[in-house]
Formats: sequence, structure tokens, C-alpha cells
Amino acid sequence: MKPELELCVASLEGARIASKMPVDRIETCVALEQGGLTPSAGMVGWIQSTFDLEQHVLIRQRSGGFHYTYDEILVMRDDILKFRELGVKGVVVGALTAEGDLATDALSAWHRAAGDLDLTFHRAFDEVRDWKKTMDQLVVMGFKRILTSGQSASVETGLETLREMVDYAAGRIEIMAGGGVRPSNKAAVVATGVNAVHFSGTVTTTRDEGSLFEAQAGMPDEGLIRELCMK
Repeated sequence: MKPELELCVASLEGARIASKMPVDRIETCVALEQGGLTPSAGMVGWIQSTFDLEQHVLIRQRSGGFHYTYDEILVMRDDILKFRELGVKGVVVGALTAEGDLATDALSAWHRAAGDLDLTFHRAFDEVRDWKKTMDQLVVMGFKRILTSGQSASVETGLETLREMVDYAAGRIEIMAGGGVRPSNKAAVVATGVNAVHFSGTVTTTRDEGSLFEAQAGMPDEGLIRELCMK
């Protein structure tokens, strides 16, 4: 079967491009240069009311690992409740202990807040110490899918593990490949048998050039996104 396509949207412009593409859903976030962080309710609400897109929202309060304090867990729980009220389809979460196991208390709290929303476990999965055990746990907890690059920095070097993950999942949970997906490697990623492919289709550009506050940012490239959708 042809895998579903999920576009990572980190800007309003990205959402507008997504609305014109044959993608199955979007993951909304901000700050891709930090690995993606939780977007504002204003951004999520605007996308929800402006476009006919299946929207899943990244819940990640800060960069710098996936081991969270009690207060951070509560803030992310409240974000989930807020986005659920806005009518999104799902949320994307992940939390680990310092030892690289699932932080089950945090995940359970977020699951209760999410209610019947789809749950995706994000690329924190690539940092767990035992991915088979972790996958089994996520199945029991009711997660719908896992975003992974095959426990590698990029899908390009994680292809064999992605195949193993698909085989081990055996239809119990969806495996979505993401992290460095490009037109040059998309076919190889699809050949692993994954259920979905996740990509941002961004290029690095300088924003506010000449300003004291100019910064490098990943901006959506409509031509690249179209190529990734069609290839």
C-alpha cells in the first residue's frame, strides 16, 4: 500500500502550501531549528478555521531532551486540553526517563487529557534503549503511530532498522518514517514498508537579513514539497 504523507508545518506559510498539496495530514509546530516546539493556540486555531486539513499538533514545551519536570508535564497537559477544544485530530508527544525508558506517568497524564485524539509518539523513540519493549508499551497505551528515523540521525542511515520496526509492529501500531526525507531517498524509505512518510520540505534561509536579530530558519519550499508529494 502507498504510505500516507504527513507534512510538518512550522509556519503559516507552510499551512497554506499544505492546503494545496495531496498530503493526508499535517503536524503543526514551530522552531524546527530546535527540533520542533509547541505552536501557539492562535496559530493552531487559525489553521483549523482556515483550511480543510487534518491537523496534529506537536506538544513539546522546550528543546534539550525529553526528560521533563512535573511543571513542564502539567503545562503540556494544559496545551493538549486547549488544542483538543480547538478541534484538532491528534497530538504528537514523547517523554523519557533519564535512563531512556518511557516516562509512563507523563504519557498517561497526556493520554487522559487527549481523550479520543490520535496519539503519535515522536522521535524521542529514536533515543529509547530498547525499542521493541517501548513499542510494545506504546501499543498497550493506545498510541496510533510512532515517528522514527530507525534509531538513527536520518532515515538514510536507518533504513534497515525501519524494516525491522515495520515487521515487529505487525500492524499493531503505525510506523511513520521521518527525519531527513528527501526526493533522493523517499523511494528507499517507502520500500521499507512504513505506513507513512513525514517530511517538512524546508530549506534554510536567513530571516530579517541585515537586522540585529537575523536568524537562520527552515522555510517551506513549495517546489520541494510538491516533488516529495508526487515522487
